[in-house]
Amino acid sequence: MHDFVRRGHVFIGCRGLLVFALAAGGAHPARAADPEPVAEMAPFPYSGQGPFVTGPARVISSPVFGLGFAAGALLCAPVSIAQDPRMEGRVPREKHASLVCGRYLGTAVGWPVYAAVGLPFFIVKGLFWDAPRALFGRGRAAVPS
Repeated sequence: MHDFVRRGHVFIGCRGLLVFALAAGGAHPARAADPEPVAEMAPFPYSGQGPFVTGPARVISSPVFGLGFAAGALLCAPVSIAQDPRMEGRVPREKHASLVCGRYLGTAVGWPVYAAVGLPFFIVKGLFWDAPRALFGRGRAAVPS
């Protein structure tokens, strides 16, 4: 045990846990500071499918979106810092370069995860919920968009 702690394995484990907690808690970093609503990730491939499909997809893709947002915000922070004095504070908060970069990069890395995670749930819902309802005439099955 002493050898394990001395080599730094526990320290690495604590850092990994901290990174995971920050990523999971930072799914929508702009929400904590802003009272105005922030646009959710587009439910494009699964619009109208319900929480059985979109719920797991959103939960799993949120940490990935958060990491992408943080990386994009950090990459564009120098541009945002340089932009503010030139514009004398007239740049609206939602147009700051760091926030825009964060949203785009977060969506670019989070949306494919959202689509991939929702796919098995979409297939299961289609096979075991939509298809029987359509075959046996128990109401109208949801038509995928």
